Amino acid sequence: MYILIKLLHAILSVIPRNIGYAIFNFFAIILFYLNKKKRYNLKKNLSYTLNDTNISDDLLKKVFKNYAYYYFDLFQKRENLISFTDKEKFDEGAQIVKKFIEKYGGCIIASLHIGNWDYGGAYLSFLFPGKVNVVVEKLSKDIFKWFKETREKWGMKVIDSNDIKSMLKVLKNDEILVLLIDRDLDKTGFKLELCGKKTFIPSGPAKLALTAKVPIMFAGMLRNQNNPLYFYPFYDKEYLNLDILERNDKNILTITKELIKHMEKTIKKNPEQWCMLQDIWCE
Repeated sequence: MYILIKLLHAILSVIPRNIGYAIFNFFAIILFYLNKKKRYNLKKNLSYTLNDTNISDDLLKKVFKNYAYYYFDLFQKRENLISFTDKEKFDEGAQIVKKFIEKYGGCIIASLHIGNWDYGGAYLSFLFPGKVNVVVEKLSKDIFKWFKETREKWGMKVIDSNDIKSMLKVLKNDEILVLLIDRDLDKTGFKLELCGKKTFIPSGPAKLALTAKVPIMFAGMLRNQNNPLYFYPFYDKEYLNLDILERNDKNILTITKELIKHMEKTIKKNPEQWCMLQDIWCE
């Protein structure tokens, strides 16, 4: 499997993105019709988060297409994607992150499976070389190996989702830790409301921030809705400054609920880019 993925990588890396998107778009539509479970999960997720029982197939297809574009981009060089990025929109946010690192010794970036989340980490690593760490879940051996290599080529350092010690270490070493907070597949965190429905939300981001005494900034990498080849980074100016808070159950819960507010706002603004095909709800 690993050799096959590497061969595919070699082929796709030389295909222009507009052509690659057209090819992957074709397969996304096929997957949309064939994978009933993923389609059902996505419709349920959007129905709950948008409070709308009439989710159109058109919206569902847009999500499948965005997911397909995300995968094609993984075969591209970081420099190719940077040339299609509106860098000015993140300059102010990058300066805030720089100040966080200088003052607190680290920073957590909380994000979602939205737009192109891996490229979001890659763009951060372009701005902060050698300082960006992404937390990943273990997939099958070969796929995980390829994902790890791809992220490292894009300038990111990879930390296993169970390696809490390494996460705390980088947060005390003038570095950035990127966490995706919109699903808790292990179901070991909180059961909290997202857009009025109970879901599993990871408690790790709040625990790490309170332990390391570092701020959390909510940010991401979205696509231009008029042209999916182009990206624009965003960040929420209402970041969470936690250095004066004690780590206790109350503060962990409060911070997690604040992060949910950021999640809700971002998903509702960009539902066609939220690539959540797993069932994340408690019921």
